[in-house]
Amino acid sequence: MIPFFAGSTTLPISFRSFAQLPARVLARTTALPLLLLLTLLQSATAQQSYPQGAPLDPPGSVARLNLAEGAVSFAPSEDNGGTWTPAVLNRPLTSGDRLWTGRRARSELHVGSTAVRMSEQTSLDFLALDDNLTQLRLAQGSAQLRVRTLFEGQRLEVDTPNLAFVISEPGDYRLDVNPDSDITRVVTLSGGGVLYGDNGAVLNRGSQQQGSFGGRQLTPAAPGAAVQDSFDAWAAARDRREDQSVSARYVPRETIGYQQLDSYGDWQQDPGYGAVWLPRAVPVNWAPYRVGHWSWIAPWGWTWVDDAPWGFAPFHYGRWAQIGPRWAWVPGRLPTRPVYAPALVAFVGGSSGGVNWNISIGAGSAPSPGVGWFPLAPGEAFRPAYFASPRYITQVNNNIVVNNTVNISNNYRYQRQPAAVTAVSRDAFVRGRPMQGNLHALSAANLGQAQVLIERGEMPQRPDVRERPSVAPAAALPPAAVALQPVVRSPLEHGDERLGTAGQNNPRAARTDSNDRTRRTQAVPAMPPPASSAAMAPAVRPSTVSAPERSNVETGQRNQREPQLQQQQQQLQRDQARQQTDSTRQQETQVRQDAAPQPQRDLRDPTRGTGSAAPLVSPDALSAAERSSINQTQQARQQLQRDQQRQQAEQGRQQERQRRQAEEAQGQRDRREQAQKQQKQTHQQDAQRRQLEAQQARQQLQRDQQRQQAEQGHQQQQQQQDSRKPQAQERHKTPLPDTVNGRVARPEGEAIRHREP
Repeated sequence: MIPFFAGSTTLPISFRSFAQLPARVLARTTALPLLLLLTLLQSATAQQSYPQGAPLDPPGSVARLNLAEGAVSFAPSEDNGGTWTPAVLNRPLTSGDRLWTGRRARSELHVGSTAVRMSEQTSLDFLALDDNLTQLRLAQGSAQLRVRTLFEGQRLEVDTPNLAFVISEPGDYRLDVNPDSDITRVVTLSGGGVLYGDNGAVLNRGSQQQGSFGGRQLTPAAPGAAVQDSFDAWAAARDRREDQSVSARYVPRETIGYQQLDSYGDWQQDPGYGAVWLPRAVPVNWAPYRVGHWSWIAPWGWTWVDDAPWGFAPFHYGRWAQIGPRWAWVPGRLPTRPVYAPALVAFVGGSSGGVNWNISIGAGSAPSPGVGWFPLAPGEAFRPAYFASPRYITQVNNNIVVNNTVNISNNYRYQRQPAAVTAVSRDAFVRGRPMQGNLHALSAANLGQAQVLIERGEMPQRPDVRERPSVAPAAALPPAAVALQPVVRSPLEHGDERLGTAGQNNPRAARTDSNDRTRRTQAVPAMPPPASSAAMAPAVRPSTVSAPERSNVETGQRNQREPQLQQQQQQLQRDQARQQTDSTRQQETQVRQDAAPQPQRDLRDPTRGTGSAAPLVSPDALSAAERSSINQTQQARQQLQRDQQRQQAEQGRQQERQRRQAEEAQGQRDRREQAQKQQKQTHQQDAQRRQLEAQQARQQLQRDQQRQQAEQGHQQQQQQQDSRKPQAQERHKTPLPDTVNGRVARPEGEAIRHREP
């Protein structure tokens, strides 16, 4: 199975089916009829190559560690994150992988266009990483996130022992986790997000806000530092460096690893390939995929890890071309969200040495088995060695067309060139040894016999424990308590269970169609924080970048806010009812006091009498104790009146707040309903457009069938005419009757008949 390309569209088709197509059809590779014809072949071919029960397509997005200052350690997911080794640049990171920065160390990694920076003594794990979900576990330390873009359906979440922070807008964020004091500090320099605690606690965060929270109930704690520290300054400098990247003019910012291209190469315009990138300094006899090693990384399998600091983007996106004596990286027409590939190469082998899936390395009667590979040239399709659906194959190859030229055969440009093919022994390949010192030169005769490996079973399989490469222990190890520290996560569709260690929990969210990879365009303001939340402190420093475009708040977050808003309204109503009850009790107390016997009331208020304004008892006749008691009674009554007035004012303010919250809730419901209507209209328009396209495709197919029938009829007529030509020639060859003096000789005895003129 390989993908067949026509124009900018790809369709899966086997070589056998492709070879059986008529030559007249093959000549029209860019025509729509061929696309429709190949669509009919797609289902049958895909069923043969993509078995039932096969795993889902691998994610099209990974993370990459591109900077390590100091001791940075790494633990892969394949051994449940228990083996710590020195972190390797350019190694793809995926779900279950763990990172740790030691003392006086810092690191930077990228997930698409999002930059994640770690300060010293910071633990960061990838709980989930695919096209739509990036879920990080920050158990200790400080992390700074620069989010450039959030696409429709994409979710970015950071979980800590205290809370879960879901980022809903592009912006700059910082999180500090102190496991000793059980406090998490969240700083939103720009953008916005939602904080989640246990038992449904929710708090919205806006731009230029910061707060510290203790426990798991989003309880406000003492505010953090109010000045910029060295980690903030370092992150801001990295942002400025990335903003000034020249390579961002030629490739999308979602292309992982483009930042390092500026320092190690130059961009040029080629008349055949367009924009190309050429490395400045490479070793002698260098070729792509020659300086590095192979590593088995699930779910892709064999993955190339290059040694060059710029060696990520050119080896996982685009193609390589040899322009004169130099190699140039040709990115092609990369989409907004390019799909990651483990290595864009083709493997070669043969039957020498009694092995059917490899080539032979060495000389003598028993040469050792080996493996060879070469880079794919522009226009050559990548065929994964792992299970993948036709849609995935289309997406991973949608940028290879250069000048409408696509290679759809087994003949590759660099297959027979010894300078482009790299070969090592099978042992060096499986054990992940560096290519330098293990390379074997191949002659043109050897390459002439080697065949391109097509079937998945022809490649070396995953190495066992004995064949895995031996690595050095890490220089810095995280504390044992960090690995056992549970974190709080936001309520997702698959439940609200708590996550433990990265090795024990490795959730993988279901992937959606990549057609949803569209940039958010409608801006929905974030819901204001509830009235009961603590006062928001200003952010540490202003944003170093311009305000990014706001994006729609995820539908899941809106659904989660509604119950919380209802609970807040219910709590406010209960508080108002309690205050009204207290006011009623106070009024009843006042009534009972007024209903007391007259002498007692007169004693409480000497100015009150039975009918006259004069007091019953002269003030001079009262003792000092009695006068003190009367004064205290008057003061208590005045205090009671003031309390009643204060309660009434508080009730009025609460009613006003309730009215405002009701108006805000109604406005949010109106905006949500309007967004749903717009989404429904968009879906209807998309359905109508698809129906129209399908109808046009059917009509075009009918016209093509009629055209083919007409051509067949024309061919039949031509064949009939060709068959009549031998008969006419035979008639011309028939001998004419004998003539005498130009007249036809008649037999004797036959009368000559005269014909009237």
